[in-house]
Amino acid sequence: MCPKVRIVLTALGISCVGMSSAYASAPQVLCYLWADQPSPTINVPYTPDPTYSFNSKKKAVSVTKVATGVYDVVCTGEGGKGAGGHVQVSSYGSGLNTFCHVGFWDNGADLTAEVDCFGKGGGNGGGPAPQDSSFDFLYVR
Repeated sequence: MCPKVRIVLTALGISCVGMSSAYASAPQVLCYLWADQPSPTINVPYTPDPTYSFNSKKKAVSVTKVATGVYDVVCTGEGGKGAGGHVQVSSYGSGLNTFCHVGFWDNGADLTAEVDCFGKGGGNGGGPAPQDSSFDFLYVR
């Protein structure tokens, strides 16, 4: 084994990346949710099912649809930690031809992220068009 080394599994195999324990720690899951309502009322926040959501501060998580395929996710109290962290999102559901990505995220007092979802074709220039979708959301630091 490699002392003070984190083992990183990649799609190509296993590699060792040296890290001093003084500078690195295991990432922590701070917030996750399943946005299970693809078409809620616009500009009305909803609370995702608590069975499939988590906030390490034990505070609220919410999703607000602001336009077709555009959602704001708020993890109350999870911001204010300075630069860093990782936000990940993916569309969810069977038979959907959609994809979602994080448009931007802000690490103020609360973690706030915009999630943009698109369907196949129909957009300006023949590209993807905004489309409502369920999605999974994860924030680690």
